[in-house]
Amino acid sequence: MSVTNPTTQAPVTPSRLLVVEDDTNVRDFCVRLLRMNGYQVVAAENGRVALNRLGEHQFDLVFTDLQMPEMGGIELLHQLRQDYPDTDSIVFTAHATVETAREALKLGAFDYLTKPVTVDDLERTVRRAMEWRRVRLEKQRLSEIVALHEMSQTFTSTLDTSTAVREIVRLLWRRFTPHTLSLSLFHPDDQQLELLAQRGAATDQGFGTRAPVTGYDENAILRAHLALVGEDLGAVGASHLARLTLRTNDRPVGILEISRGSEQPGFDSDDRTLLNVCASHIAASLDNGRMYQQLKDQNIQTIAALAAAIDARDPYTAGHSEQVRRYAVRLGQVLGLSPQRVEYIHYGALLHDIGKIGIRDYILLKPGPLTEEEYAIMQTHPTIGADILRKIKALRDVIPIIECHHERMDSRGYPRRLGGLHIREEARIVAISDAYDAMTSHRAYRRAMEPEKSFQIDGWPRHPLGWRVCRGVRGHDAARRFGADHFAAAAAAASRNGHARSPVCGAAGCAGLGGPSLVGKTKT
Repeated sequence: MSVTNPTTQAPVTPSRLLVVEDDTNVRDFCVRLLRMNGYQVVAAENGRVALNRLGEHQFDLVFTDLQMPEMGGIELLHQLRQDYPDTDSIVFTAHATVETAREALKLGAFDYLTKPVTVDDLERTVRRAMEWRRVRLEKQRLSEIVALHEMSQTFTSTLDTSTAVREIVRLLWRRFTPHTLSLSLFHPDDQQLELLAQRGAATDQGFGTRAPVTGYDENAILRAHLALVGEDLGAVGASHLARLTLRTNDRPVGILEISRGSEQPGFDSDDRTLLNVCASHIAASLDNGRMYQQLKDQNIQTIAALAAAIDARDPYTAGHSEQVRRYAVRLGQVLGLSPQRVEYIHYGALLHDIGKIGIRDYILLKPGPLTEEEYAIMQTHPTIGADILRKIKALRDVIPIIECHHERMDSRGYPRRLGGLHIREEARIVAISDAYDAMTSHRAYRRAMEPEKSFQIDGWPRHPLGWRVCRGVRGHDAARRFGADHFAAAAAAASRNGHARSPVCGAAGCAGLGGPSLVGKTKT
């Protein structure tokens, strides 16, 4: 068994130096001295030969004279800055002036030496240059690690695809300063590629545009991506283009493409390494977001099917829960609620009557008014619905909406007789949407009320939101169509009149508005 000495370190590769000098004596002196100090040294007699050497090998530091035949030091520094930005330089000349020194330093030279060059000056300047280079590279590596950590944390911190895409574009644009950027995601169930982001390029394609993918391989996805964003190979060369296939679990999930303009430096090996690492994190983030959204859609579809099954027990309430959802979600949006709260309203509105599954048909389907005893049983459906969902952790924030959607602002609702702002705002939004749909739909015991008439009930103007919605309806032509989006249109009109936020009423017959013709033993 072999034993490795833990103190043994990997051998350090000597730094590579290039000496560019047309004076043979100076060139040979520098080469011998630098080799004696342990450096790998290559010589060149002018700038043009130096560029050939740079094309053959990578160098850490270049010494160059300023006055040389064919190509001088200033022109060489220009080429170094453009093509070899990671290579440091030192200039020496027999005719040093403030102007030449300033120009050399502006072009990125670390320092300059005046001829004749002494042993001490050369050794001291090289040591300083190499130490400065070491510190700079360490800072760059640390910066890359910090950037990678930040990107990793950002890409994996959310399952919302739109949020993830915004952060991906922001970080990539800041880190790589590209000229264009495009990002697409593959949806295997639909065999389509969706354009998630495109920045910096003139295009007619909108975000969310999709293209069919003929096949399930990398080339097919790339063809679909190019169909979405276009392909202009003549615009940039290979060094200025980075096109990566996003992969997770060894399967392609999308395309990331970024390019730089011809006036910018190309993507070097470090850039491409970091891009490849970023691509793996981006692929995982987008694919997780896609699957999460797919799961949410399945949940919504399941809940909608359950709500439809409950509504189907009574032919007069078919589609009621879906209609309440549309009204409530739109009202929540115009009131400025956060997307998370609007999502709670989405679920709560669909499930608000789930407790009716525990109400006997002879009560639920009764064609006339309910007796006191029957009405008391009917009032238990919010509690029954809340109890049904109480063990589902994902719906814990939806339960108060279901339990309180028949509470009233005047504390005369049920089941807990809550009042005013003690009723959760999401529940009040669902309550008023429920009441409006109930009033404007046919029931076994009454005909549907005309939508415009429903907004003329005495109770509406007395309630803050009721007054605003009535004002919106009476002043908004689109609302007079009284179609499926009538209620939302009224609320939107009220919002445009400057009433962005207000308490929303509860419901019992008419959402707690107090209209005497609507308070009774009904089955909303």
